[in-house]
Amino acid sequence: MSDLASHTPADPALVAHLTAGIAEARAIYELLFPTQQLFFILSQGNNPIWAAPEVIEGPHNPRPQDLGADYLGTLTRQGAYDGAPQVTIRLAIPRLPLPGEIKQIDAPWRPMRGLGALFRASPLWYEQVRYGAEMARKRQADRRTDQTAMPLGDGSALLPAPVAPDSDKRPAILIGMHWLEMGGAEKLGFDTMRWALAAGLRVFVVASVPAVQRLADKLPDHPDLTFIRLDRYLPHHLWPRYVQRLAMAENIRAVHIHHCTPLYESLTMLRMHLPWVQTIDSTHIVEYANGGYPRISGVWSNYLDMQHVISGELVRYFRDRFHAPAGKVVLGRMLDRKNNDALPPLRLQAGQKALHACFIGRLFYQKRPVVVVEALRALNAWAGRNGITLTATIVGEGPYDGTLTRLLRKHGLSSKVDLLPGNTDIPALLERSDILLLPSNNEGLALVCYEAVAHGCIPISTRVGSQDEVLPDGLLVPLAPRAAVAGTVAAVDAMWRDAGTLARHKDALQAAWTRLTADPTAEEVLMPVYRRLAQGDAA
Repeated sequence: MSDLASHTPADPALVAHLTAGIAEARAIYELLFPTQQLFFILSQGNNPIWAAPEVIEGPHNPRPQDLGADYLGTLTRQGAYDGAPQVTIRLAIPRLPLPGEIKQIDAPWRPMRGLGALFRASPLWYEQVRYGAEMARKRQADRRTDQTAMPLGDGSALLPAPVAPDSDKRPAILIGMHWLEMGGAEKLGFDTMRWALAAGLRVFVVASVPAVQRLADKLPDHPDLTFIRLDRYLPHHLWPRYVQRLAMAENIRAVHIHHCTPLYESLTMLRMHLPWVQTIDSTHIVEYANGGYPRISGVWSNYLDMQHVISGELVRYFRDRFHAPAGKVVLGRMLDRKNNDALPPLRLQAGQKALHACFIGRLFYQKRPVVVVEALRALNAWAGRNGITLTATIVGEGPYDGTLTRLLRKHGLSSKVDLLPGNTDIPALLERSDILLLPSNNEGLALVCYEAVAHGCIPISTRVGSQDEVLPDGLLVPLAPRAAVAGTVAAVDAMWRDAGTLARHKDALQAAWTRLTADPTAEEVLMPVYRRLAQGDAA
């Protein structure tokens, strides 16, 4: 039953968008509340990513804010029986994003309040001050953050344990993403979708962070894959109940978490009511603020069947910090076994008269785009002193877009540095670049470093995370911004001046590559689990 307001927009594209959004939301709530009477109060939202859902279980007296200028109308789904409880759902159907929002939804970056003058005078000193504050926060967080795994009881034989019901549906997996945007964790998430489909599983995908989800059109085009827009339409506190309903309705045999907080928070529901569902997570990077997703994974580790990690650093983190039992933490590198063990020739040569540097990454603070520009400025001065022609390419999008453009213009680098969008052909860029700059404030083990050396480009990175698993000491620079810039120039100068130093670095990169490729890949450790699940066996 519906009562959509007569002023519903007549524009066909808008009508189609609103109709699709209403259908997505109805499907979510009709599964979550299968017997209740559902009463939807619908409006046309002013936000392109978030429906601001409000769920009231029980009778609801309409309020003036329910009937604002963007009011569309109401819909009712009758209950399964007379007197069924009523649930009211208020939703503002997100509007279509504007062209500029499709490229970038975040507000342009600005210096912290009170430090604008410092940034204008010296962007690098501003970064140094911010770095000092960040390290102080890290020290405080390390002291106060929970670093203990929560206990999980086995239950008693006196009480019956839940048993998986028979189902006429093929086994399925629920894959929870942080969001569908650019990033290493997201790349692995997309890989796991393809592997699960190849193993024969039906795949349901959810994302926790409301976003444009720019990579949604990159989801595998497969009839067995469904993207459910919980990120738009369902408050996080209702995810556990929804996950339980979905798992029972669709014969979900596993949940795989990729940096998805509300799925961690659904683990208690799964362990209590659906203990046969296998639980897996994949983590990438220890964050400075509070440990990030590895810390969350460690706290929930007793509720997880497998903790897949991409680096040796994370194996040690779970073993030493959370005392993870042998066998639960599994290393699976983000490498493709189709790659040859031997690297192609690394392009940089001592004494060459032209140098192309590149940066590839989202233009957010973690990647420190201001430090990238300052490193290019210092490299340009070095190149001028040594008769070298320097060019560069920066690939990425984010709130630092405008800041980068202004800084490059201020430093006279606009004609030497190309700014390209995130959908650039990355392999082609790396195959014409000599060095990759990665002055991040934090990394796990950056996928772009793998990609760089696989295409003949030498990375220079800050000494963070597990970067030392792929790069030798001479290509790792200090984390502090001013030292990172100086260290980057020194690393390039050492390789350019001394063929012996360059040869040692190339040999070390080859040796690291050989070590890494001897480890199992993510596909090799996850595919056997997926296949067993698809065959109906316990993982």
